[in-house]
Amino acid sequence: MTHRNHNYHNKTLKIYSNKKKINGKIISEEAGWKTISIYGKPYERGFAHGYLLKNDFKKVLKVLPFHVNKMLHKNMKDYLKVSNEIIRPKLKKNFPEYYEEIKGISHGAKYAGINISTDYLIAWNSYMSLSYYFKKNYYNKCSAFIATGNATEDGKIVMAHNTHTDFVGGKMHNINILIKPEKGYNFLMQTCPGFIASVSDWFVCSTGIIGTETTISGIDYTPKFGIPFFCRIREAMQYGETLEDYVKIMKKDNAGDYACSWMFGNVKTNEIMLFELGLKEDSIQRTKNGVFYGANSAMDDDFRKNETHDIDHNNISTSVGARNSRLNELLNKKYYGKINIEIGKKIMADHYDVYLDKNEPGQRSICKHLEKSIEHCKTLPFYPFGCIDGKIVNSDMAEKMCFWGRFGSACGREFSAKQHIKEHPEFKNWKDVLEDFKSEKWVKIET
Repeated sequence: MTHRNHNYHNKTLKIYSNKKKINGKIISEEAGWKTISIYGKPYERGFAHGYLLKNDFKKVLKVLPFHVNKMLHKNMKDYLKVSNEIIRPKLKKNFPEYYEEIKGISHGAKYAGINISTDYLIAWNSYMSLSYYFKKNYYNKCSAFIATGNATEDGKIVMAHNTHTDFVGGKMHNINILIKPEKGYNFLMQTCPGFIASVSDWFVCSTGIIGTETTISGIDYTPKFGIPFFCRIREAMQYGETLEDYVKIMKKDNAGDYACSWMFGNVKTNEIMLFELGLKEDSIQRTKNGVFYGANSAMDDDFRKNETHDIDHNNISTSVGARNSRLNELLNKKYYGKINIEIGKKIMADHYDVYLDKNEPGQRSICKHLEKSIEHCKTLPFYPFGCIDGKIVNSDMAEKMCFWGRFGSACGREFSAKQHIKEHPEFKNWKDVLEDFKSEKWVKIET
């Protein structure tokens, strides 16, 4: 059983000030993670979100402008204008529930002394969508798998994921939120402060549905908005009851703004699904015996041919090709029939480079470490980017709405921002936003 901070253990945080009640509680703060629970109507649960994570929004106000400037090569004024023109009207018209929730987040944070506007938070939630819009989606993000039946030790589902991102934004993916909405189903997701969906993506739902994804690289098209992906996946988590529901919701008025290999499982039926979704292309595979995995390259040949310029799928000198090869070796050969929580942790922390034929953390390892790699693609060598977490869940844990998580990286490496900038001064303009990562342990995220 995970030890929780005694100040928060099993206590609902009830805050009254000027007759304002906060519909939520802080569950725990441990090993780099912060876990909260919020409930009620859209505005009320949003207000609780904003209030309880008030200190974390100070980072949001620094990180988004940094990303917009350094990654998208835009200024905040122009970025906010595009968000207000493309995303905000769709959100307000088609998802008034989520618009109210975001408004509540803004007001909750402001009530706590942090001034962050509703429009700013919409633009924050829209970052991945707009990075596709601005055609800056070249990063290979995440390694993941989902297995069931004869592939696992007990025949039940095991799902695992690690997030690959820049270390500035990655530091903010330490938030876990249990949402108990007035309407729909409860769900627990890993996320960032201010997000209404996961974006990592990692979630466990009271319906028995669990989910994760890896992005698909080399997309050739410009999104056609469309409903932003964060609204669609949030609707699926909250209202979807079956795997079919998830497909239907994700495809409805699809914007094509976040091409992914989605991996979903239903622990009640023991079935898993690989659902790859672009703009016009999609592919669905389902099984009760086997493994699906993702390494940022579409598994479906037609999808890869028709909507991407990805030529790295089988090229082991690249990150995509090497991780594809290594995941296939571990999941379909070495550990097939044995996959469990502990083996899943090992896989997510794996540093074997199939191209170099040795253990060496770098751009080609499942637990990615660009910060250690002189090799690069569209980034500088030793770019502060890589694995910033590890998560794993099985059917038994999912039924209890919990999972194992390791923040910082799946392998537990330490990262010193000061030392990295000293050794690589080309990143000196990151010094105000780049933070350290401690070596943390695996802990059980419980609600």
